[in-house]
Order: sequence, then C-alpha cells, then structure tokens
Amino acid sequence: MSQHLWRRRDLLATAAGAALSQVLHGLRPIPAQASSHNWSRAGLQALRRQLRGELLQPTLPWQQATKSILAKLRNPFWIQDQPGGLQSTGWLNGWTASASRWAIAATCAEDLAAGVNFARDNNLRLVVKGAGHDYLGRNCAPDSLLLWTHRMRQITVHEAFLPEGAPAGTKAEAAITVQAGNRWLEVYEQATRAGRYVQGGGCTSVGACGGFVLGSGFGSFSKRFGTGAANLLQAKVITADGVIRTVNAHQHPDLFFALRGGGPCTFAVLSEITLLSHPIPQRLTVITGGVQASTDAAYRELIEAFMRFAPGTLDNPSWGEQVKFGPNNTLGFTLTALDLESSAVRSTFEAFLQPFRARPQDFEVQPVYTDLPFEQLWNASYWEDVEPSMIKRDPRPGSPANRFWWGSNQVEVGAFWNSYDSLWVSAAAMGDQPSTVADAFFEASRHKDFALHLNKGLSGEHPQAKARDEETCLNPSCFDAIGLVIAASLQQYRYPGLKSHEPDRQQGAKEAARVAAVMQTLRQQLPDLGTYSPQTNYFQSDAAQAQWGSHYPQLLAIKRRWDPTNLFRVHNGVGNITPPEATPR
Repeated sequence: MSQHLWRRRDLLATAAGAALSQVLHGLRPIPAQASSHNWSRAGLQALRRQLRGELLQPTLPWQQATKSILAKLRNPFWIQDQPGGLQSTGWLNGWTASASRWAIAATCAEDLAAGVNFARDNNLRLVVKGAGHDYLGRNCAPDSLLLWTHRMRQITVHEAFLPEGAPAGTKAEAAITVQAGNRWLEVYEQATRAGRYVQGGGCTSVGACGGFVLGSGFGSFSKRFGTGAANLLQAKVITADGVIRTVNAHQHPDLFFALRGGGPCTFAVLSEITLLSHPIPQRLTVITGGVQASTDAAYRELIEAFMRFAPGTLDNPSWGEQVKFGPNNTLGFTLTALDLESSAVRSTFEAFLQPFRARPQDFEVQPVYTDLPFEQLWNASYWEDVEPSMIKRDPRPGSPANRFWWGSNQVEVGAFWNSYDSLWVSAAAMGDQPSTVADAFFEASRHKDFALHLNKGLSGEHPQAKARDEETCLNPSCFDAIGLVIAASLQQYRYPGLKSHEPDRQQGAKEAARVAAVMQTLRQQLPDLGTYSPQTNYFQSDAAQAQWGSHYPQLLAIKRRWDPTNLFRVHNGVGNITPPEATPR
C-alpha cells in the first residue's frame, strides 16, 4: 500500500502502539483467583435470607431436551426467560456453554451487592447475565455464581435529568433510566411514546443495560447520535467491595470513563444506567436488495465503484447499516437513510446504480426502497402490514403484542460459533486508494461472504456526537474508520453435549479457516485499525491494542484500583488479556 495512505494520525498511532507494547511487557494480567470454592449450605442459606429475589439452581435449557423444548429454543425471548438460557452455545475450540452452580434472580441493586459480596468472600467465580446475547461466552462459567438481572425491568423517562453531584449551573438533559434486565425493544417502545430516541442496538432482544454500552455500543445510527458509551450519563453499579455506587462524570470519573467502552463485566456490575435521549427522527428509508455481477471481472468493477461512491456519499450522519460481499459476486445491501427526503435517497443511490442498470448483460440490479415514519420502526403491526418477512413474533400465549425480533437475527439464535472476526476499515485508505481497497475486498470475497457495517465506524460522525465519543475509552482508530468489516461463521441450533445436535467440528474448522482467510487478506492489504471488542475473534492476538489502543494502560490502572483481586474477569477483558503466544489455535 502506498506510504501516503498513512496520515499524521496514523504515524502517531504507530508510535503510540510501540510505546504501548513496551508498557505491556512490564505488565501482567491480574492473577485469577484460586480454585478453592465454598458452597456451604449455611452460607447459601444466609445468602438466601439477604435477597429480595430468588436463589436458583439453573440448568442449560437443552440438557433435558424434548421435541417441544427444541422448538422453544428457536425463540430468543423464551431463552431469556430461562435462568440458564444463552443465545450462543459455544465457540469452536474456545468456550462451551455452562450452567452456573447457583444463580441470583435479582430484583434490585441490593440483591446484586449481596451476590458480589458472597462471591468475593467465598472465592467464587462470578458471572453476570441479562439477555444472554453474547458471542464470547462472558456470561457463563462452570461452578460459578450467576447474577441474573432479567427481572429488573423498570424504565423511567426524564424530561430534565441532572447527574448526581453535578455542579450548580449544569444543564439538565432529556434522558431515560433503564434497569439491568431490559432489552432494547422495551426501551425503544418507551422512548417512542415520549417522542424520543436513545442510541441502542439494532437487535430487539439484546440487553439494553449491559455489554452493549460497556463494550462501546455501535447501533444503526451511530454516526448521527454517537455510540451507546458516549450517551451514558450515569450508572448505578456495584463495585468489587460490594458497595452500591452512583457513577458519572462528577462522581468517580475514572470508573465512569472505564464503563464507557472498557468492556462488560470487567469493572463493576450494572444495576441501572441513564442514557441521553434525543428528539425522535421523523423518517427512515431502508434500501435492501443487491447487484449481481455476471463475471469476476464485472464484480471487481462493481466493488471499486462502491469504494469510490461510499466515502463522499455514505460517510455522514444520515447513512448507516451494511453492505455485503461474497463468492457469489453479489453486492448486497441493507442501508438506512435517516431524515432524508425519499426522493433524495433514491436519486443519491441511483447515481451509483445507474451505470450498472445500463449494462443488463453484466449486472442484475434489484434495489428495494422502503420509506417509513421513524416512530414505526419498532412496531410489529406496522411491519406485518408492510413486509411480514422482516419480523418474527413471540408466539407464546400471553406475550406482549409487540414482542418481536428481526427475521435476519434468527440465524444467531442457538448459534455455535465456528469463528467471528472484525476489522475497522480506514476511510482515508478508501478515499485515497479505492482501487487498492477494492482489490483487497475482491480477493477476500473469494474465500467467504462478509459485510462492511458503515454504522460501526465513526468517520463522518456528527460533530456533537464525536465530541461525546472522544470522551470515552473507544479505540481512537474507530474515528478514522468508515465502517467495520465482520466475517463470521456459525452452526445454527447446535448444542454441545446434546446427542444428534452436536456441532460438526470438522466442518466448523473448514469454515473458521475461510473466515481467517478473509481477514488475513484484508489485514495484509489495509491499515490495521483494530477491532470492535464485542464482535471480535475469541482468539484475538494483541487484544489490548486491538480493542482499546492507547487507552489500555489507563484502563488497566483503573481496573487494579477498583478490582484489585480480579473478581470481575472475562476472557480478553482488561486485566485478563491472553498473551498471543499462549492463545490456542
């Protein structure tokens, strides 16, 4: 790649990376606790007496699987209602779903504090789960105590919110407070009724108070509103000493910094969060479909045309979502255009499509434009009238009428992951050398399908949102990224240990190799800006630099200050980075 692709910021980042490497060689991951556990009956009885919620013994829902249970396991909301429920079931040669020994079905912050104290005092492995939507298995561990927040469901809408301890003269802001058991669908419903929007995840069943915000939190409209981490105003947490604390920019600002993107279940347990809310957008246009090329040469031409089109047109606060690439020579798209006139959306995108429409012998062009009032985006009845295939309802008797998940998310339910990896793509590289980037994408597409998520890069972000994001511990590289490449492979409805439903490990290894080939091709030809920590490779090498860049030493210092015994630990989280030489392959 040409040397001029590396701007001054890139050079500074390279220098910072070298300095960081030197620092990291002098640091050691905080040692894990000893394996001696204390599950005495007297201790458990004492714990039970402290709780307002319940003390349960969870099991994996598929351990005693029947035909009816297997059918229910296709419903993410049913899974979340089970104390031992997990949406992902494992990772090839990485982790396997495990039920905790005991679980606290918490109903309040005091229940969570009791669990933290019990785990610390009895030298127990502690895990936290809300919705159970985690690829990396951080929400489960064998012989552990689970803090299950599913029953903590309160949502409060604030017209004017002031963080605790804010100095006189601080401007109150519209906000929404969300307890730890809520999902984004429920939060969006409440926000919409109030004429507001909060920056959250696109998947309706994803937990709204947990790993999304703690792991940075890129949503469908990140370039307009910023990340979930940047929109965090305040959090009620339980720290490793068992104390319930209110954390914000004015109270415990170091811990607040770490909570804004430093990773889930690493620094404290969330009881509730308060998020900045925004006036609800007025309209949304969704573009689906694709362009099919008849030959490899035509597909390479199509990819380069997109690389020339995207930086000047899609890299701004109005556009989001993703474009797909793959061996079938199709450029697939699911794009969103926010608060733009429908005619302007069509004319903008048709300017890209028109040269290919003019060559039907080489290209089949099939876009679909769907315009909707933004307030209907989370309304199941609306989608059933307009495009029923977009959604799946929770069919259980008594389920709320609006409880649904996107049809495209069904594949992740009961997913055993062969591999999953991500890489931010430089906006500068795409703008300066579109042909070089097109070569990389075309060569990568020969191995396996992958997607470029335009909403998961912050180049072109709204200035106000960028100012908020720069106060978080996001990897600074994401500000130079037009989007995030994600390549993944999974086996659906595979459950390790369940006869006739075991994952095919031989086929999984082949698929994992294809993902690796995609990412290796891209990393060889493009600047390596790092990875998005909630959607990273379980075996990510140099995880500290890749996930947090220059922020890692500060995050490690905060970790050691607030959790000196490493009670809160997750795979490749701050303070628990696996050295590359020890990483299994």
